Amino acid sequence: MAKPLITIAYKLADGKRIRLEVTSEVRDFLEQSDRQIRSQRRQDRRYLIFTGCIEEFEEAAMTAAQEDVADLVIRIDSYNQLYAALDKLSETQRRRLEMRFHDGLTYSGIAKIENVSRKSVEESIASALRKLKKLLEPDR
Repeated sequence: MAKPLITIAYKLADGKRIRLEVTSEVRDFLEQSDRQIRSQRRQDRRYLIFTGCIEEFEEAAMTAAQEDVADLVIRIDSYNQLYAALDKLSETQRRRLEMRFHDGLTYSGIAKIENVSRKSVEESIASALRKLKKLLEPDR
């Protein structure tokens, strides 16, 4: 008995779109692979931002006034706090925040990709933002 095929769409580097028919197992494998690639890209971006800050810090320490060094230290601390707060979100919330704010997708676009309702995406992102705000607010 043949397994039913599912059509998936891909956008190629040259901008062309293609459609492939695959089994659900292949689709699941591709989705898992895409998640791992996105996760690795996030880690790479964090590393590049961090190393960029370190390079800036080294330059500032050698040439800039004390105020500039202090601002750089504050910025590095802010990045560290943000990443620590992001790590406290669920993988789904982090993924949806990235798609919304980094990739520029709409709630409807994210919902279509994840095969969920628009409302679910909207509530998930709103909840993530509330949690981030709570985690990043200074203690009062």
